[in-house]
Amino acid sequence: MTTKKYPKGLMAFKPNEKAPTFVKASVLINPKELYDWIKENNDCLTEYKGQKQLKLQLLESDKGLYFNIDTFKPKAVNTHSDFRIDSKDDMPF
Repeated sequence: MTTKKYPKGLMAFKPNEKAPTFVKASVLINPKELYDWIKENNDCLTEYKGQKQLKLQLLESDKGLYFNIDTFKPKAVNTHSDFRIDSKDDMPF
C-alpha cells in the first residue's frame, strides 16, 4: 500500500453559495510552495509525451475539498492472443 501524498501550495474551496451551478470549486495556488514541494517530491511526477507532469485528484471529505496525488497506473494489456483458428473446420459456425 502506498502512502498518500498531499501537495503543498494547492488549496480547493467549495464555491460561494451564490455561484452558478457550473462552478464546482475555487482553487488557490501558491507557486513558491508548490514549486518547493515538487522539488522535494520529484518521485510524484509522471511523464506524458516527454513532459513531466503532476497528476492530481480533487477529492472531498467531511473537512472539505482537497488535492491528492493520483498514483493510479493501469495494468499492462496483453496484445497477443493465444486463440488461433488453423482451418475452416475449426470454426464454430
